[in-house]
Amino acid sequence: MVMKTKPIEFGSHMSRRISVALLACAWLVAPLTSQASCLGMVLHAHRGGPDAPENSLSSVRQAVQGPWDGAEIDIQQLRDGNWVLHHDAQLGRTTSLRGRRVADLDSTMWKEIRLKDRKGRITSEGAPFLGDVSEMAGAQNGKVLNVEIKQSNGDCGPARQAAGTLSQAMPNGQWFLTSIDRRQLQCARQFDRTGYLGQIVLDPQALASDSDNRWARLNANRLKPPVLDQTWLSRLQQDVGKPVGVHIDINTLLANPGLLPAARAMGIPVFTYDLTSDKEHAQALLAAKRQSGLLPSGAIINGRPDAFCQLMSAQ
Repeated sequence: MVMKTKPIEFGSHMSRRISVALLACAWLVAPLTSQASCLGMVLHAHRGGPDAPENSLSSVRQAVQGPWDGAEIDIQQLRDGNWVLHHDAQLGRTTSLRGRRVADLDSTMWKEIRLKDRKGRITSEGAPFLGDVSEMAGAQNGKVLNVEIKQSNGDCGPARQAAGTLSQAMPNGQWFLTSIDRRQLQCARQFDRTGYLGQIVLDPQALASDSDNRWARLNANRLKPPVLDQTWLSRLQQDVGKPVGVHIDINTLLANPGLLPAARAMGIPVFTYDLTSDKEHAQALLAAKRQSGLLPSGAIINGRPDAFCQLMSAQ
């Protein structure tokens, strides 16, 4: 059962409101009501739907038109200031152009790029701009764009520009920004005083275990996950302002058994993701539930919601 709360105002600049849900199972206020019906958790498609190139217009369309609650995407800025969708530090894994950075290209060059599918084969689909993706997603009622700023910038202009692009295309407020760089969230807060923002916390042990570098994988066990306690959560709220949430991998979640209870008490949403598989993700969430009796507000998943929910319900 989902209990409705008083709508929260997201953004004085655009006078937009979202009706948020107090999730009975996940217990936290989430950016949007869960439609995926998975124990109350919000489910976002990791880099878009799985049957299209990642971070593509077609993958986001699949996610927002499908059973997910929204799409998680990654954005970077071209040298002429336009924002585009791309995850990696360099082009090549998912694009026809290799060995360049997004920041090295302008919009004309970006339009020439073709995306690779999830098996690494070049397709006819062009690389998308944030404006095109947000306009398409904005037409889908109740679906959200979970947008990670991948670049670090020395000033607040880029983050404010990204927030402005999203708010113009999606004035109903069906979007939020996340970043590993807390300064980017502080900059976004200057534009959107009351909108939800997400702090991404990277786990060095999980990153090393998933690395292509053999030495890094061998030494992963020597690294320790970050400590996310009540003091850390309080500082996050002070630095960024409410509402703010925590977006973490499952390794960090299990290493911090007190995180979900502390976040619940403070009204801080927690989203989880996994660098391996949805099966391991679901198993970790069930282990966390056995630890604390609680589940996170949402999960960023690689496959379909029905399959993920079946994994969650099977044990």
